[in-house]
Amino acid sequence: MVGGCCVCSDERGWAENPLVYCDGHGCNVAVHQACYGIVQVPTGPWFCRKCESQERAARVRCELCPHKDGALKRTDNGGWAHVVCALYVPEVQFANVISMEPIVLQYVPHERFNKTCYLCEEQGRESKAATGACMTCNRHGCRQAFHVTCAQMAGLLCEEQGCEIDNVKYCGYCKYHFNKVKKCRHSANTAYDQGLSDSSSHSQDKQSSLYDKQRKGNFEIGNDGNTGPESYMCEEQNDHQCPMSLYLTLMLPETREEK
Repeated sequence: MVGGCCVCSDERGWAENPLVYCDGHGCNVAVHQACYGIVQVPTGPWFCRKCESQERAARVRCELCPHKDGALKRTDNGGWAHVVCALYVPEVQFANVISMEPIVLQYVPHERFNKTCYLCEEQGRESKAATGACMTCNRHGCRQAFHVTCAQMAGLLCEEQGCEIDNVKYCGYCKYHFNKVKKCRHSANTAYDQGLSDSSSHSQDKQSSLYDKQRKGNFEIGNDGNTGPESYMCEEQNDHQCPMSLYLTLMLPETREEK
């Protein structure tokens, strides 16, 4: 479906959070240890839950989207769902946050299953548009709905900082608002980088003249603490423990009660 990890799409792997590849015949699933809830990476062959089940491929389909490929896990009703779908649909939960399974769907409102994916419709897949459950654009007031995996393939998913240090908000935007978010953050980052450059220059020359000192002071006052990229206010968001903090939780005796 996507390059790299089937959950976060990152192609990089780390010693403390390696990228693990399924050894199932014809399976192209690759996941980070923390993204898929692998408690311990085996030294020998590793199989994703779909391959491990040996269930007929025709019977394995995600209950939240029309796509069959990708990293799936069992749901609480015996079906299947993508881990990435579980992360981005707000009401979905993990019964065990460490192993990230089973995926609990009982709290997903019926309204989500009645929405149609505008990305499917745009690409001529009208018959698939009403399959599964859709998330809604995280821009407040926007009603565009889409499947998580459709948004993933279109590059419309992102992670934003949550309320706590070890939490992230899993957000997705329609094409229009995603581009606006990118432009907004690019402008904010450019201004921030320019500010850092100016600050460095002023620091070097701060003793050369009163003018430089005054200018440096204006820079410090003008920042007012707003040094990071601007974020949109999310209408619906899904706060989960971030993949790396999940990994750290696996390694530590203390466990958290998280979604």
